[in-house]
Amino acid sequence: MLKRVRDEAINPLDLYDSWRLNGAKKITCLVNFFFLTLVLAILPVENRYYKNLRQHFYFFYPQIQINRPKILDPLRILIQTVFLLFVRFDPKKGQRSAQAVNSLVEFFRKYIGEPVLKKVTRLTVKVDDRANSKKGILLNKKNYVLLRVLLVGSLLSCILAVTQPFDVTYQLIFVGLMWLLAVLLKPVKNNVALMLLIFISIIISTRYIYWRITKTVLLTDPVTAVCALLLLAAEIYAYIVLVLSYFQVCWVLDRKPYPLPKDTSLWPTVDIFIPSYNEPLEVVKPCLLAALDLDWPQDKLKVHMLDDGTRKDFENYCKEIGVNYIIRKEHNHAKAGNINHALTVTNGEIIAIFDCDHVPTRAFLQMTVGWMVHDQKIALVQTPHHFYSDDPFEKNLSIKGDVPAENSLFHDFIQKGNDTWNATMFCGSCAIIRRKPLEEIGGIAVETVTEDAHTSLRLNRKGYSSAFISMPLAAGLATESLADHINQRIRWARGMVQIFRIDNPLFGKGLTLPQRICFANAMIHFLHGLPRIIFLLAPLPFLFFNVYVIFASGLMIFAYVLPHMVHSTITNQKIQDNKRFYFWGVIYETILSWYITVPTLVALISPKHGKFNVTAKGESNEETYFDWTVSKSYIFLIILNFAGLIYGLYRIATDPYAEVWIILINIAWVCYNLLVLGAASAVALERKQVRSSPRVACNIRAQLELKNENSISVVITDFSKEGLGIKLPSPNLDGKSVADLLYLDMPLHITIANAGIRYRFIGTVRFFNKSKIGLKLHLNGLKENIEYIRTTFACADRWSHSFENLHQDGLLHGIHTLVKFGLNGYLKMIKNAPPVFREVLFVIVRSMLFVFSLLPQPLDLTKDLPLNRQLNKTEC
Repeated sequence: MLKRVRDEAINPLDLYDSWRLNGAKKITCLVNFFFLTLVLAILPVENRYYKNLRQHFYFFYPQIQINRPKILDPLRILIQTVFLLFVRFDPKKGQRSAQAVNSLVEFFRKYIGEPVLKKVTRLTVKVDDRANSKKGILLNKKNYVLLRVLLVGSLLSCILAVTQPFDVTYQLIFVGLMWLLAVLLKPVKNNVALMLLIFISIIISTRYIYWRITKTVLLTDPVTAVCALLLLAAEIYAYIVLVLSYFQVCWVLDRKPYPLPKDTSLWPTVDIFIPSYNEPLEVVKPCLLAALDLDWPQDKLKVHMLDDGTRKDFENYCKEIGVNYIIRKEHNHAKAGNINHALTVTNGEIIAIFDCDHVPTRAFLQMTVGWMVHDQKIALVQTPHHFYSDDPFEKNLSIKGDVPAENSLFHDFIQKGNDTWNATMFCGSCAIIRRKPLEEIGGIAVETVTEDAHTSLRLNRKGYSSAFISMPLAAGLATESLADHINQRIRWARGMVQIFRIDNPLFGKGLTLPQRICFANAMIHFLHGLPRIIFLLAPLPFLFFNVYVIFASGLMIFAYVLPHMVHSTITNQKIQDNKRFYFWGVIYETILSWYITVPTLVALISPKHGKFNVTAKGESNEETYFDWTVSKSYIFLIILNFAGLIYGLYRIATDPYAEVWIILINIAWVCYNLLVLGAASAVALERKQVRSSPRVACNIRAQLELKNENSISVVITDFSKEGLGIKLPSPNLDGKSVADLLYLDMPLHITIANAGIRYRFIGTVRFFNKSKIGLKLHLNGLKENIEYIRTTFACADRWSHSFENLHQDGLLHGIHTLVKFGLNGYLKMIKNAPPVFREVLFVIVRSMLFVFSLLPQPLDLTKDLPLNRQLNKTEC
């Protein structure tokens, strides 16, 4: 069909018949038939020029399907033709411009940037083996003095740069130079370059805040004053968090395990605490079995099940496997009270605490206790929280492996920064605490619902040190649904603000200035709810009521706002690298903002309000559903922003005195808000999850024994508490197909090697195909269950993950991802809306898609232009 259009004389009747055969409606075929006939009557299509055009029809008209046209394709062709006639494309010009810019940047980087940075690096603190010492290079006395001198000098320079008055021209020159310097510094991988990037970002952002306070706040009437001051307050909050965060992670400490003495008699005794309240026994079993199997002298290790639910099946199981079962009469203070009671009936020198869904690796104690033996002042050693199940974002958005997990920024990076300043925070699990210091502070803190962070603050106030081992040595279950995730974060937010009120780290004795900053930043971070809502609503007062929340011209806003956003983004991405991608932090905050605003404000006013809530684990979803209850807040904000968008466009179209550029800036802000809210709503579609025991992807070599006693090498691709996924080396085994050798419920033996020891398990076939077998395991007795946990969940390097393979492709890719998930959220809402609303929404969306379909399409200039030679005028 297409070949005929390109190479042969066009016969409209043949095309009409072909369109009908391909399913086009009769009216559509008639409209396109008459249009084509008209074109043939007017244009000399046999001309060489038009033949060339016909041969490359898809290049010039990418929105048209020749085989099956649409009724308004003639209109689309006319619009696209006008577009092509009046818009000139010169791909070589674009390539030359890009090459020129790249050459200029490379020149500055190679001949100016790198030599200067090398000289600066020689004059700064040398990075030596002390970087991995117990306190880090920035905390020894000699370098601490140098650090203070540098901070004072930087502060004076910053004040001078911030308060210097510039008109818009000099401001643009200044931010342009700062941007060029940032571009030169960003690829350089050393701490000096990072510190300079941070310094530049602070100057630009501080200059922006200074300009906002002194030049842009209009107080002419109460409404304008309230709107302007609310936005200014939100921006000042965001600025404070930004600066404190820079300090927190400006020079992170990547601490490694400290070796234990060879003489095991010098090793301390350890009590393993596993608190539980209402979790199912099947969720708790792997943790108990892994704790029993920890690689530690058995006479120095005791495992305790702290059951606050007083359940008989738990007691019976603990007796069966040899775990000490502890209950209490008064169930006060939730998890903190449970642990404090256990302290009174145990006597180990060190307490290891695991949430009941966390499974420690065998090497957990050997990797962590060494620091406590080496330094008696260390009272806490924390390890990252790693989850083997998908969190709501990974599950509902299908982004696992493409985007870092939501918790990775804190547990895999910020804690390293805390460790630099001796301010590692206890996270409630996957940690060890020295008993004596814990008893000195009265046990686990019970005054707030985030007892873990409060406990680490008290230990630091007492003069004890803390450490963070940046290796995942245990793994657990993530929150099962978005609602569970929000409930958990509400508790965290309320608890951190409670600490800020009743035991403020900025005041009181015992803390260094860096410790105060780290703890304070962790607490005020959870106050982001109200500022984030203000940012989501800020453009609406001007669009609806012409109220100036920022009283400035469009050019001045461009000269101050854009550099502030660009530099903070560049610097944060340099710092966070592969731990947090563009825009994901905003999406996470938007999801929580509505729900944590009231609890945090109440905690500020009355810190004693609020109770501990347990995060549900081990649940399943029988079907996919959209959580409209959680999404109500997002929908409300979406409606307001969408109304602002429509009214802003209406003002541009109807008001001859409208400030078009200011309106367009606010419309762009609204569009950004709508994309963020759409992405937040996309997470509310809870995907079906029948398995209560998630499968963990892996790559374990094993031997599979067939019924003829021959064994073949296979690869275990995933495992769970109940079974294995096995990849076969070939669809044919022993010259026969898999179907001939296997059958459902067939018993098979599989052997897995671990640390030089071979473990043999039996299972039955649950499913199979040409390349894979699903095996349900049948584990008998305590020994076999422990061996299976040892070879899977508790294997020493099972969770040693790296983010080196995760690299974001830049800001444009981040924008593309935001647009994709934002639109996806609206499609999910439409598909899951009640029928009446769904039809209305579909009409709106279809109308928008129809309008967009009429717009001209730009040419793909990555391809060679088909008309790349000059044609004679006679040919045209």
